[in-house]
Amino acid sequence: MRWKRLALILVVVAAVSVVVLGYFINFVIYGAKDVSVEEVVSDPQSFDGVHVRLHGYVADTSVYMFGPKYVLRDIEDGAEIALGGKGGPKNVDLEPCVSFVFDGENYTQIRNVRVGVVGYVRFIGWVTDSPSFLLEVEKVEPQMDILEMIVTEFLKTTDVADGGWDGTVEIKEVYDHKLGGEVVVLGYTTANAIHPHFMAEAIEHHTAVITINEKEEVVSAFCVWGNFHGNKIWGLINQKWIQK
Repeated sequence: MRWKRLALILVVVAAVSVVVLGYFINFVIYGAKDVSVEEVVSDPQSFDGVHVRLHGYVADTSVYMFGPKYVLRDIEDGAEIALGGKGGPKNVDLEPCVSFVFDGENYTQIRNVRVGVVGYVRFIGWVTDSPSFLLEVEKVEPQMDILEMIVTEFLKTTDVADGGWDGTVEIKEVYDHKLGGEVVVLGYTTANAIHPHFMAEAIEHHTAVITINEKEEVVSAFCVWGNFHGNKIWGLINQKWIQK
């Protein structure tokens, strides 16, 4: 029996090792490297073909007759990179992420959305009517602090703010919505649950699922209340129980 148990343990260890190794190889081959816009701009040739994740603000530069329609700009360093390629504006809608409009002289801020943009750096070389390098966009990732701010501000407009909530949330999961935007799963705690059918004080932990569209608007929101409420589902927008 011992040798059978040992064999089973070895099989399990081997299986786990294969999964871990596969994950590592997948990350090495497909994982995006976090670098700054300035790093790429300072030596674009060395980044040619590199899968990267860059952070900054999307600026609309379409006022130009030539050149890219969008750039990703690092405000602190003043560095920017054109966004385009096979992905770019054709397959990835960048308009909802635009934070600045550049008129040729000045940047005018229209919103404050810092994003992470994942894609491949493409060094083209000198040409007359387009940048010598760009980021071929795969996807745009909103920053966790922005998502946290959006859901926190939304909860302040609901009855959660009157239920002994301390104003903090814990984002547990974020998923891309098939129609665009993000689905955020978060947790928060109330110390005085005040809902229509429950008036006693209690400390209760809740899980909420909030859908945010590409314009940063909350379009769907509900929470699963704890054991005191029999895990019933409460609509945060309509302020009523959702029938199971």
